[in-house]
Amino acid sequence: MSKPRHPFFKKLPTSSKPSRPSAPSTEPVFEEGVLQLKGKFGFVLSENPPLGDVMVQGPSLRLAMGGDRVRARVTSKPGEPRRSGEIVQVLVHSHQTVVGAFRRMGNLPVVVPEDEGPMVNLTDLQSLVPHVGDIVTARIVTWATEKEAAKGILTEVLGPRDAPGVDLQSLIRKYELPDAFPLEVVKEADAWGHDVPEAGWRGRETFFDHRVFTIDGADAKDFDDAVSLEHIPNGWRLGVHIADVAHYVGEGTALDVEAYRRGTSVYLSGTVIPMLPFPLSDNLCSLRPDVVRLTLSCIMDINRDGQVIDARVVESAIRSARRFTYEEVESILTGGMPEQVTPAIAADVLEMGKLARLLREKRFGRGSLDFDFPEPHVITGLDGRPTDIRRRERMESHRLVEDFMLLANESVARHMKDHPFLYRVHETPDAAKMEKLQKSLEVLGLRTPKHIDVTHPSALQNVIKASQGSPIQALVHIMILRSLKQAVYSPMNKGHYGLASACYTHFTSPIRRYPDLIVHRIVKERLQNKFREAHWKKELPIICAHTSRRERVAVDAEREFLDIQKVRLMESRVGQDFTGVISSVTNFGIFVQLDEFFVEGLVHVTTLGNDYFVFDEPRMELRGRRSGQVYSMGQKVKVQLAAANVLKHQLDFKLLSLEKPAAKSKPSSSAPAKPPSKSGRSRRRRR
Repeated sequence: MSKPRHPFFKKLPTSSKPSRPSAPSTEPVFEEGVLQLKGKFGFVLSENPPLGDVMVQGPSLRLAMGGDRVRARVTSKPGEPRRSGEIVQVLVHSHQTVVGAFRRMGNLPVVVPEDEGPMVNLTDLQSLVPHVGDIVTARIVTWATEKEAAKGILTEVLGPRDAPGVDLQSLIRKYELPDAFPLEVVKEADAWGHDVPEAGWRGRETFFDHRVFTIDGADAKDFDDAVSLEHIPNGWRLGVHIADVAHYVGEGTALDVEAYRRGTSVYLSGTVIPMLPFPLSDNLCSLRPDVVRLTLSCIMDINRDGQVIDARVVESAIRSARRFTYEEVESILTGGMPEQVTPAIAADVLEMGKLARLLREKRFGRGSLDFDFPEPHVITGLDGRPTDIRRRERMESHRLVEDFMLLANESVARHMKDHPFLYRVHETPDAAKMEKLQKSLEVLGLRTPKHIDVTHPSALQNVIKASQGSPIQALVHIMILRSLKQAVYSPMNKGHYGLASACYTHFTSPIRRYPDLIVHRIVKERLQNKFREAHWKKELPIICAHTSRRERVAVDAEREFLDIQKVRLMESRVGQDFTGVISSVTNFGIFVQLDEFFVEGLVHVTTLGNDYFVFDEPRMELRGRRSGQVYSMGQKVKVQLAAANVLKHQLDFKLLSLEKPAAKSKPSSSAPAKPPSKSGRSRRRRR
């Protein structure tokens, strides 16, 4: 089936790649890229990383909105520390709607976007009656020019900014997330019924006599993966059983078209915007205990060295014996015994723990990176407002499931590597970024090779190990993460750098990721000897580009809503004092992460006292020129919450007291410390 191409990826006017001239030239230099808006200024994100992004401010910024693909003329001179320029053309508008506050400029009604983008004049209120300050949405009918603002038609009044539910609805409208399924899609989902008939699993390999179970979060509603384990001579047979979503979502159906449009499920702190309707995602494609469910199973024979010696993928059917939570599995792994768990299943869990540790050790042995950032867990009240935000720690049970899913993804990718296929790729990092990272790490006292080998992540893995348990651990992790490229979907196998994997895909979450559904569809065609090689060669580049973009939209929306939730949690606590730790240092201030709540806020540099502070970027420090006062990562502080700005999604703190600069811990023996100079002193999972 030929899918509609997303307008973001339509063919654009070609232009030569910008490059720094080796000698002065009067020829203008242009840059094409996505505009990242930062209020009164923005950045055109360069597609040639060594050159750097182009900062844009002034009148030309009125031409575009955040997320638009634009063409900018570079006006800065070669050799200047930052490239700057002006927008000359909008190539692709990323949004057709705008969300913001309703205002009146004299008698003219306007929408002022919440991201401080250019305002939109309203030419038609369509009988709606908004009040000044209400959050509204408008559809743009005329785009902005250098002389005139964009024009739009009012389409919806969401209500006052502080009304319950407005935060969520405005974010959904801002990112144009589909919050309702078309009637035809719902009808197709309902037509499958509530149960799997016996005829549904005829001809499939059944695992009804195997101890198969799911492991998920306590609040999970859909269970799309299950595991089983049995002993074989000199090893184990691991089964990873994934819901056969492709059986229900046929190519070209209304369900398929809608799933492709969405690309992924979006998780907004307790609310999910699913890729598939609930009759499928929460029922027929959810591997509930004690009922038959159709699956696609990856069966892997693993020897005592942790090596997969044989793997096969089969159309299957299972009957889950148990729905485990991560906490229950963690209890078994640490010697406990949850209620109503049979000794046989408990023994399986313990053996899985043993196998997972072996697989992890083998993966780390080849250089796989392991970033261990705590995830925020938002607790909300009946009105949907947050009442607490806590750290969701990563337990051994989480690692167990992750290890098994990673192995299945690799096995399926290897199984299909000689055919047109969809891969999850993570390319080697840019050499210039690695050089910059290396200099920063050495300033922090972490010894690295003279030149970090960008072709293999083992050197970075050693750095991660060296920083473990030290005050600079979080800083080192985020520095490395920012130096790496973003993982994307691709029809070309370019390997996965972060996992040190030569061949990797996404196979394990077809309920919530469209690429996984495509992987299932391709695998099933191979199993049924119906593989359409020419079809997939044509379609996969389009699908990969579209789903990579949809993933980025989901990530941005999820992060922004979490920021909003953090501000909402704290807005009633303005004026209160808290303890915390400096989590990041910038040229405009220090970020403090509180001890009581898992939230972060800014102490602006202008509030730090009557001094001029110099930002030492390699050391991530602010240093007072007159006082010598140093602010660095890891210092404990006491702050007062000065403001909670919902519009800017920002918490502002006032510094009350500060401990002495945190001493830099010595790196481990795997990366011995480099002697600092006399002046040397030693931020925060989609694979």
